[in-house]
Amino acid sequence: MGSVQQRDDNQAMPPVSFETYRVLLPPIVGLALSSTVVNVAVQQAHRTTGVSTFNGSAMIVAALLAGLLFLATFSIKRFTKRFVSVFVLASTHIAALSCLVLALLTAQGATVPLGLAVLLQAGVALGSTFVKFYWLRKLRGTSAQATVIVVFCALALSEFVTYCLSFSGELVWYTAGVLLSYAQFSTIRASRRLGAAGDPFPAVSESYFGTDEDQFSNRSFLAVAALGIWFISIPMGMGLGFSSGEAIYMSTVPRFLVLLFVVGVSIQWIRFGLASRMRAITASIWIVMQVLIALGAVFFSVWPKTISVGASFVMASSLILQAFIWYLTIAFISFGWRDPFYYCSAAWIAKTLLQVAGMRVDNIITQVIPSNTPVIISIMSLFVLIAAQVVFTRLLFSPTQRTERQHASSPVTEDDIRRVPFMGVLAISPQSQPPMVQQKPDVHIATSVMEMGQRFGLTGREVEVLTLYALGHTQARVSEELKLSTNTVHTHIKRIYDKTDLHSRQEILDYIAEYGNPKR
Repeated sequence: MGSVQQRDDNQAMPPVSFETYRVLLPPIVGLALSSTVVNVAVQQAHRTTGVSTFNGSAMIVAALLAGLLFLATFSIKRFTKRFVSVFVLASTHIAALSCLVLALLTAQGATVPLGLAVLLQAGVALGSTFVKFYWLRKLRGTSAQATVIVVFCALALSEFVTYCLSFSGELVWYTAGVLLSYAQFSTIRASRRLGAAGDPFPAVSESYFGTDEDQFSNRSFLAVAALGIWFISIPMGMGLGFSSGEAIYMSTVPRFLVLLFVVGVSIQWIRFGLASRMRAITASIWIVMQVLIALGAVFFSVWPKTISVGASFVMASSLILQAFIWYLTIAFISFGWRDPFYYCSAAWIAKTLLQVAGMRVDNIITQVIPSNTPVIISIMSLFVLIAAQVVFTRLLFSPTQRTERQHASSPVTEDDIRRVPFMGVLAISPQSQPPMVQQKPDVHIATSVMEMGQRFGLTGREVEVLTLYALGHTQARVSEELKLSTNTVHTHIKRIYDKTDLHSRQEILDYIAEYGNPKR
């Protein structure tokens, strides 16, 4: 045991099987549905590069309204599950009914006042985005590898459906928005039946950025992540509105190029996730986004009469950033110190407003300098360079280097392993993991679970199951340790969830952290 000398930041994924991975299907479909609704009902099925119709006005209104949720997180430490349930129900209806009104007005050929049209599209964007926040919240405590699979499967699926719908018109888009919004209810029910994705795929903080859990509660680390998003969103907006600040029409070929880029990149990163090559993912995401923006700038400069081809590179980069923001948000939700809605709303508001601002920058430059192509490309390049410096020197390189130095100077010993709950042990390489029988339960968790047993009326067997489950054991391992069938263990866990009103391993750990016995 004392021969264990280092940690492996990558948690090995289980063999691919439907039974194991089906718990990831609801969040994949849920994220894809909510993204597709915004794509088709607000962004014209990507037939233009517009962040939304009306020069981004609808998205600005939606972002300002989402700011109210962001401000609420400063006074509310943690939203209750009842609030979250009502929240997602109301958000789904807002998105669906806004689409329905737009569909009826379009079918009647009515002239919609500008203010009403902006409000309705803002309702679609806001409702669908809030549903997206719900799915990100549901992924709290999920491993980096599983998270990558979810977000890039959802991105590829959403873009494929959007591409197919791009050949139709507004009435079809709004009708699809209604149907896809209400399809969320079936997806939510399936998610509740299958349980949380973090149960079979528990999170290890080091896997996300090669850094320890404390970094996710470090405000400077959060600020650096935000700065990276800010500095890369502005050149994306400038590319989407090149060069006058107006949305660029995307014909069939550029739309297909966007689909090709997004699906190709998604497939590659899903492969990385299944192979647990997380370091490759966190670095290559930024590299690919920056390369795509650079290629778009090259096409803008060399072929100015076919700017839609250059715009396809920038648009693909923007969509990849969307998926990466989901990944980044789940990392902070899992290990940060604030309510998940804080991280969800902050990242989305920043990306949305800054991309609209980037398009506005183009418009201002056009009014001052008519022949503005070199100026815009230079400014885009400057922001991409700043984003690269911020990300690689502060977000990725420094935490990884610091963590590796700590691991090199403090080798893991047998005593360390016994003190770390099973979720921490998952960060150790599989070939050097200690046998389960040699690990002692964490005293704090065991004591807290006993108190939970008294508080919620759990049986002795349920306390035993919950203790091992809270320590990070899979249901199969609990079955093996307690000599019970897997069905019996599953039944015990369902009863524990019913009695405690907690619905995932992460919620149990959050409860223990907040209300458990503080004595160690």
